[in-house]
Amino acid sequence: MNVKGLTRASLAIIVLAGVVSLLFIACASPGNASAPTAKPAPSSGGAAPSPPSIPASAAPAVIGGEIREIKVTMENKKFPKEIRLKAGTKVVFVITNRGTVKHTFEFPDLDVNKEIQAGETVNFEWTVPNRKGKWDMGCFLTEEGYHEGMEGILIIE
Repeated sequence: MNVKGLTRASLAIIVLAGVVSLLFIACASPGNASAPTAKPAPSSGGAAPSPPSIPASAAPAVIGGEIREIKVTMENKKFPKEIRLKAGTKVVFVITNRGTVKHTFEFPDLDVNKEIQAGETVNFEWTVPNRKGKWDMGCFLTEEGYHEGMEGILIIE
């Protein structure tokens, strides 16, 4: 069937080209320069792709699919505001504490509580549970002056 002189195949190619162009523009825009991106693992040989980094001040990141490693950087009074993960995904968190005191990386309702000393990096593997929803995350230590505002939301999709 023709649509104004175009076949369905031609129309599909035009629509696909438009979508690819929009994705290229969105990924290349300066506003997205610091947002983490998901990269699939190499299929054979070669160096592994760089994992996304989620700095304390980062915009929300959607993590899933082939992602195996998630980098998170904490500082005094700074913690990621949101992390999104797909249920059932196996991830390795690489948590770096750039603060001047000990901090924790916690999902209290999901039994995750890792202590990271100042200047230390801690790696741990975790399989995202099949418990879709929003969960508290943060550093919930109470020593004054260092831990305020260090909380966010983990969203399991």
